[in-house]
Amino acid sequence: MSLERVVARGTARGLINGSAAPSYEMVISLYKILMLEGDAVLAAGLLDLLASNNLSELEDRNCI
Repeated sequence: MSLERVVARGTARGLINGSAAPSYEMVISLYKILMLEGDAVLAAGLLDLLASNNLSELEDRNCI
């Protein structure tokens, strides 16, 4: 398992369980990494996170 995948998995889990505040760009970046590394289940969890959140809220957090 690559270091990039380990970091992406840990960060994605933190976002999904709510212990970290996501930005839209971070979620998309992590999604791409996880899909390239073959971790489709966790990547799908990130898409669920985006679907459950208001995208304008995520974008507003990133602009602050």
